[in-house]
Amino acid sequence: MGDDGFGFYVLEELKRKELPVHVELIDAGTGSLSLLSFMENAGKVIIIDAMSSGSEVGKIYRFTYKELPDPSSIYFSLHELGLVDVLNIGKKVMSITEDIIIIGVEIERTKNFTIGLTTKVNEAVKQVVEMVLDELAIE
Repeated sequence: MGDDGFGFYVLEELKRKELPVHVELIDAGTGSLSLLSFMENAGKVIIIDAMSSGSEVGKIYRFTYKELPDPSSIYFSLHELGLVDVLNIGKKVMSITEDIIIIGVEIERTKNFTIGLTTKVNEAVKQVVEMVLDELAIE
């Protein structure tokens, strides 16, 4: 739904890159707790998602697991539960890595049934792809 598809567009761009065999790209969709099963045996996790904090549209954020803000101050769009809550549950009930990077982009449009991203959010796709490659130490 509009800008909420940001992560999907980043994933599609990453699929066009030559990534090492140990890197797995997963479209976790909108399921929140199901995200934990993908993370269970991972050494490092990079999560890309749309977010809404009331800031400038297209602004890119990068957080580590330890830097995540209070769940009430920012909303990542995993729909069922907030991302911060899901990760906290994962740390308590599973053995997931703490090497988690979350990259989010401030979105504009989510409530419309539209295909495609707004201009500023679309411009952030390439930057986030480069950020992911840097996190993976890939040129």
